[in-house]
Amino acid sequence: MTFKSRLTTAIATGAVLINALAPLAMADSTITVSGNGDDSHSGVNVSNNSVANVTQTNVANITNNVTSNASTGGNSSSFNTGGDTTIKTGAANSTVNVTNAANANQANLSNCGCNGDGTNVTVGGSDPKDGNGAFSGNNVNVTNNSETFLNQTNAADYNNNVTANATTGGNDSSFNTGGKSNVTTGNASDNVVVNNVANANVANIGGGEGGSSDPSSVTIANNGAFSGNKVNLNQGSAVVLDQTNVATIDNNVKANAKTGDNKSKFNTGGDDSINTGDATDNVTVNNLANFNAASIDCDCTMSGLGVNVADNGDKSWNTVNATADNAVFPDQENAAGLGNKVSGGAGTGDNTVGFGTAGDNGVSTGAGSSTTTVGNGGNVNVLDNGTSFTLPGNWNVGVNFDLTGLQAFLGGLGGLV
Repeated sequence: MTFKSRLTTAIATGAVLINALAPLAMADSTITVSGNGDDSHSGVNVSNNSVANVTQTNVANITNNVTSNASTGGNSSSFNTGGDTTIKTGAANSTVNVTNAANANQANLSNCGCNGDGTNVTVGGSDPKDGNGAFSGNNVNVTNNSETFLNQTNAADYNNNVTANATTGGNDSSFNTGGKSNVTTGNASDNVVVNNVANANVANIGGGEGGSSDPSSVTIANNGAFSGNKVNLNQGSAVVLDQTNVATIDNNVKANAKTGDNKSKFNTGGDDSINTGDATDNVTVNNLANFNAASIDCDCTMSGLGVNVADNGDKSWNTVNATADNAVFPDQENAAGLGNKVSGGAGTGDNTVGFGTAGDNGVSTGAGSSTTTVGNGGNVNVLDNGTSFTLPGNWNVGVNFDLTGLQAFLGGLGGLV
């Protein structure tokens, strides 16, 4: 008798792909204040803001309750008279496969929102005729801000309760008269495999193209005497990456293969024998959870700044304030709770031949083998620039972020895609 159970759970919607998402890039800015008359007052305020906010969230709650029983035993041939008594059972095999795979986020932000052509501010000009007049006041304020927020969160809760039994034993040939009594059992085997894979975040920000802007420039030139000229240029960028995985996996597996517990008693006038087959119990549990990989290649600060203050009139007052700030805040967190309770047993013994009369008595048992393998792996964080990411077990996720990469990842989790 063979009983097979295969349970595969996949949450396809848990694989969220955002590919080639390009935040709005700041356009180039050119500010010119020139040719204004004496005692004029000019003010320019420019603010450029670019914000990209991406959130990917998966939640998976999976519970599997599996019971698999295969039995050819539990037979009785007793109280017979005048002939041989024979019980012979076939093999019993129980096979259970449980595969759970859920929660994969993949995001590619092709730039950091800051690949403009720079900011160019001119107060006056290289040609004297472009200058602003005496006693003029000219004030330019430029602010460029770029912010990228990427949040990837996975939460997985797996509960697997598996009971598998295969038995050919528990047979009874007793109280027989005038013949041989024989019990022969087939082999019994249990094979249980539980695979759990959960929670992978992969992010690529910048696409390997950097994101630094072209050089910016500030020129204050050829303005009149007693003029006041001031330029404030502030450029800042921030990349905030948060990758979080939480996995709770509980496996309760009970597997038992039995060919023993046979009885041949109180028989008269013949030989008594019990011959059992082999009992084999194999349990494999694999848990892999929580993988974060990120490549951040952003440099939104000015790649260069040229400042030219020249040829302004007597008593002129000229000020340039320029700041450039670039901040990257990567945060990768994993929390895994893995509980494996496995009970495996293989029995060929506990057989009884007794109280027989006028015959030979014998018990011959097959081999008993119980093998349990439990593998736990997880909580991996990788932060690098442009490096491919290989999960344990040859499950590959590359930071090239094409769709086939995501499918290969999910396909590696049990051939689910």
